[in-house]
Amino acid sequence: MNRRRKDLGSLLKTAAGVVSVWGILAFPNVAEAGLRVCNGSVDLVNVAIGYETEEGVRTEGWWTITSNACSQILQEALAAKRYYLHVADGFSESRLGGDITLCIREEKFVLYDGDQCWQRGLIEADFFQIETEGAQDWTVLLSYD
Repeated sequence: MNRRRKDLGSLLKTAAGVVSVWGILAFPNVAEAGLRVCNGSVDLVNVAIGYETEEGVRTEGWWTITSNACSQILQEALAAKRYYLHVADGFSESRLGGDITLCIREEKFVLYDGDQCWQRGLIEADFFQIETEGAQDWTVLLSYD
């Protein structure tokens, strides 16, 4: 037992050890499969996600992520190679532009088919694309001024 304490003490004295321990404490669930979004900005953000399924394009929202915090958006291993994110501030203003337009609602939602938003009484929103390269888990760090 005494040897273990000494080894841990030596590890904590190294910069790498301090960073490793900090990483484990700050992000205890990093090893979970799924999609995780971390908010590195000073503002609260609301996140909506889109991805392709067998039933068509699915969009859903909202996840509220405070400043310097993370949220596990999808809990299961990622199946799609592309995911789409829409990020809005606390006033529902888009914070990041994107090339993909999908439908959202102001309140919590799950929708299919991302087109004809206005005809369906929905809101058009820009989403940016994330290429997960076939990984089962992926973390997105949002950082902007």
